Amino acid sequence: MRKILDIAVGELMSKPVVTVTPQTSIEVLTGLVHTHGFNAFPVVNDDGVLQGLVSRLDLFKAYLLPYYRFIPALEDTWVSSVAAIMSRGVVALYPVEPAIKAIALMVEHRLRTIPIVTDTVAGTVVVGVVTRRDLAAALKP
Repeated sequence: MRKILDIAVGELMSKPVVTVTPQTSIEVLTGLVHTHGFNAFPVVNDDGVLQGLVSRLDLFKAYLLPYYRFIPALEDTWVSSVAAIMSRGVVALYPVEPAIKAIALMVEHRLRTIPIVTDTVAGTVVVGVVTRRDLAAALKP
């Protein structure tokens, strides 16, 4: 029988996490994708509080805009930073939550990356991310 190990996502998560801010430029984000190869980056404020998530797909869409719009130069001014392309309603988990919950959320919502967070006085701070690759370690052959 196939099983998912009873392991917390905090034990599987990737850390330290590479984050961006809403003010991060599209060019800097492109460089981070090239450098790290990650599928998504948590978007945080100056205190590390989760604001959203920006994915490689979001970046692809930003690059495609000039090819689909009538006035590309004007469109470029609208999409100059991560704030314009990030997802704000982010699925996040606490480090103590089970891997099976993360796997179920990935399947149900077609996610590739889930931020792992903890609550602080400043707000909900990102402490890591869990990816499909990370969660594969929870599958028992």
